[in-house]
Amino acid sequence: MKILFLSQRFPYPPDKGDKLRSFNIIKFLSRNHEISLVCLTDTVTDLTLNGELGAYCHSVDVVYHPKGRSRLSTLAGLFSPKPLTVSYFRSRKLKALVDRKLRSERYDLIFVYCSSMAQYVDYVRNCPVFIDFVDVDSEKWRQYSHFSQFPMNFVYQLEAYRLQKYERRLSGLFRHCLFVSEKEAEDFRVLAAPGASVVSIANGVDGSTFTPSTDPYNQHAVVFTGAMDYFANVEAVLYFVEQIMPLILKRIPKLVFYIVGSKPGKDICRLTGKYSNIIVTGHVESVRPFVIQSSVFVAPMRIARGVQNKILEAMAMGVPVVTTSLGFEGLSATPGKDIFVENDPEAFAGQVIRLMTNPQLRLSTSLNARKAVDTFYDWQSNLSSLDSLLATVDTSGKAVDANYQPITTTGDYYGY
Repeated sequence: MKILFLSQRFPYPPDKGDKLRSFNIIKFLSRNHEISLVCLTDTVTDLTLNGELGAYCHSVDVVYHPKGRSRLSTLAGLFSPKPLTVSYFRSRKLKALVDRKLRSERYDLIFVYCSSMAQYVDYVRNCPVFIDFVDVDSEKWRQYSHFSQFPMNFVYQLEAYRLQKYERRLSGLFRHCLFVSEKEAEDFRVLAAPGASVVSIANGVDGSTFTPSTDPYNQHAVVFTGAMDYFANVEAVLYFVEQIMPLILKRIPKLVFYIVGSKPGKDICRLTGKYSNIIVTGHVESVRPFVIQSSVFVAPMRIARGVQNKILEAMAMGVPVVTTSLGFEGLSATPGKDIFVENDPEAFAGQVIRLMTNPQLRLSTSLNARKAVDTFYDWQSNLSSLDSLLATVDTSGKAVDANYQPITTTGDYYGY
């Protein structure tokens, strides 16, 4: 089967959430199908990495889309009814490229990764389209609004409203709508168009890379990993430092807190000047050395959608995780056995202290966490669900299900 795969970011290296999932889907599909990848990037160095995907893709077309241009498009988008996310990822060059490919090539399937890329193929009616929403993004923007001040809270609320309408429209246009967890799928079914096919396909973890260590760990260290220019991660770290860490310090005065992730902003960097026990690493080649040397992985997420890959990776490395209910949402694991889930700052701090001061509890949690990951988060096993979805498409480029009738629209499709 010939598949045109559209991604909002260059899916390599697979070192963060969206790249991790898109790369592994491409890798899985490439076993039996011919993949033509088309994507955007805001990083010039990505343009030199096409060869890294050559083992999995028949062709790779990358369009440079600098952040400055994206921001200008987003600003202009404030005065239109379109979601700002759509404006941010709009590229005339990519649009021309996709149109040219669809005119010159015959594809059996179009795979859209993230709703922002749907704008390039939403007019297609003679070829089945799958869309991987990953998360219900409109709900993520709604969460952002709750933790922001005016005027950004208004902007985020507006985006949540626009994007929810857009997500619903797309659910009626495309053959299957994919999500990273059953929780995300359940939330989406509430707003999806009647008859939409909504399917959950879980992520996986590279168990050969994220492995436990037998080396001694620092019993006074805790760690958080994640891109530190991402709003949800910054909020989680500041929340931990301001409301949870002081409670832990009362019992463990030698506490060391590692904040591991690229592009830390001013709010994160200034923590090292205020607190002598905080270490901000910035970009690292691998998070593994920092995680396995720590006693506990903390993920006090108060803004979260989908599945937190950072948590799965820590569990795979056998480092106990303490998180919140939002951080736990969508995970296949047992609270109190494989992972600890607490929303109250005092209860969260108490679980961290228990794990840091009770080696036996830490060991049992470590073993249980790794077992849970091995059981529920194998990439090949989870992505095998794609095979049954691909079976709904034949090589004539038509949906096998004769009852499938995509919604058609005319005129300005953003006319809500």
